[in-house]
Amino acid sequence: MKILVENSTWNNIGDGWYQFSIYYLLKTLFPEHNVVLGEGPINRAFRIKKDYLFENALNLMEYQTADLHVFSGPMMPSIIDHYGPTIKKIINRGSKYCIVSASGTGITESKSREIGEFISKYSPSFVTTRDEETFIWMKNYVRNIYNGICTAFLVGRTINPMRFEMEKPFFVSSFYTELEPFFSLPKDKPCTIENIELKHNPTMLGLPFWLSRHLNFKRKQQVEVGDMFIVRTIQNLNTRFNHINFAMPNSFISFNPMSYLEVVNSSEFTISDRVHACAVSLALNKPARFLFNTPRAGIFDRMGFDYKANKGIMYPNMDKIDEEKYKLEKEILTFIAG
Repeated sequence: MKILVENSTWNNIGDGWYQFSIYYLLKTLFPEHNVVLGEGPINRAFRIKKDYLFENALNLMEYQTADLHVFSGPMMPSIIDHYGPTIKKIINRGSKYCIVSASGTGITESKSREIGEFISKYSPSFVTTRDEETFIWMKNYVRNIYNGICTAFLVGRTINPMRFEMEKPFFVSSFYTELEPFFSLPKDKPCTIENIELKHNPTMLGLPFWLSRHLNFKRKQQVEVGDMFIVRTIQNLNTRFNHINFAMPNSFISFNPMSYLEVVNSSEFTISDRVHACAVSLALNKPARFLFNTPRAGIFDRMGFDYKANKGIMYPNMDKIDEEKYKLEKEILTFIAG
């Protein structure tokens, strides 16, 4: 059997982590099958706004064929527009598709009903969700569904990244909704995730954040806090705005998702407003402090991590991760074998 795993629709590098994790998980579960990487919807990846530009794009996903197509991620709100034509082709030629680590949070009841009617008509072989909110509304429309987890939590078990050492220990800082806060420590306190204090930086000249970030390179930036370096991971991939990418010391950006995991695996902890930056930190047995409020943070609730308490600080639970990995594997094996 040929299993084609979507792995291209990266709105940021965080998408690569859960998609690669699915790929390696399935490679391990089905060594006798041909598990390969495939394309996702080009419009999801590149957000093409003009119809004439979209018509010029070769949407390779529509031509790639397999016995089982595996889609993933926060795709449910756009499944009809971005995945619909391909799903219809898959069903019409007698192949199958499934959705792993699915998310559809923050959508209206009418929208969920519209999506539900579509997936009822063009039924996936199975769905595993990544948060309770998505599972609750999708279970009304999908027969084979499992209340699963975000597969980004499995990167330490499916990928097992390497480590490296810098001149000093370091922690990871990654922000995209605001300027990086100013970090400080109480007098005579070591640099730990519990001790570190944050002061949110105002935008420059009172400009909106999306404009102010272009001037951030003019600020004096922190190199370290106490006895630790700050390493800034840049998850939005682009080469147009290097004055943003490299505005701060020890900024890291790469087209290789695995390298980011190596950075996180070598760090002491993570402070971020990004869901997946904190998820992979916990997955690699590192504490994380999450500083944002978004429906997608439901992935933490599903795993029993309380990001609303203790200033957003969460501690890893590798036993829970191993337990959830075992349950997810068991469900996938049951669905595919059935």
